[in-house]
Amino acid sequence: MKTPLRKIRISRPRTEGPSKSKIAALTPHDPLGPKKRVLIVEDQAAICELVAEMVQHLPLCEVAGTASDGTKAVEQALRLRPDILILDVLMPGVGGIEVLRRLGRNLPEMRVLIFSAKQEPHIIRALMQEGVHGFVNKSSPLSELRKGVDALARGLTWFNEDFSRTVRQALASPAQHADGVIDLLTPREREIAVLIARSHSSKEVAGFLSISIKTAENHRANLMRKLGVRDVAGLVRFVVRQGLVDPSGE
Repeated sequence: MKTPLRKIRISRPRTEGPSKSKIAALTPHDPLGPKKRVLIVEDQAAICELVAEMVQHLPLCEVAGTASDGTKAVEQALRLRPDILILDVLMPGVGGIEVLRRLGRNLPEMRVLIFSAKQEPHIIRALMQEGVHGFVNKSSPLSELRKGVDALARGLTWFNEDFSRTVRQALASPAQHADGVIDLLTPREREIAVLIARSHSSKEVAGFLSISIKTAENHRANLMRKLGVRDVAGLVRFVVRQGLVDPSGE
């Protein structure tokens, strides 16, 4: 009688290398997604460095760059195209509100957090018109700024209680005539207004902007007419009130 043959199980050779589960475990994965790139605009070096260090330690953010004045802020923003802009209102040269106007619709996805000590109703009104996403007063603890940046990185807004109170006051009080005229000025007229307010002559304005002295004088006359002012002092009061320049002149 023949003995039945037993089935022999042939084991396959073990392949070298990690299993699929191990490969998945070794594959880097960031559940938070790519970090939000932040541009910091602050003319005081110590504050700028402090804010940059704080941002660098946030899990959702990284520092894309810094700028020390409004003109550099516009250049850096257009070049770096950051996700978040931390911006002061009053700076040497071009102010924060004018920075936002110059950027216009070039960076529609960029979120703006104002970090400033200026919180007057007319400034708040102008900031709201520019569609800012957050405001932190410089007198607040640094933890407040940290929360504000983190909120914007998550697609939220962040306004402190004082800001909300000032917004209600600004909306309750009618805007002064000159405050509303800012929207009627062309970008070139606002630029010339800033230069004149910083004590530059028509000849100097023409040199800065590469235009003729006659053209600079015409712009100056149009500015005076639109604003309803008769002298440079009135023009200076307007640009300071609008947050276009630092009243200290620094």
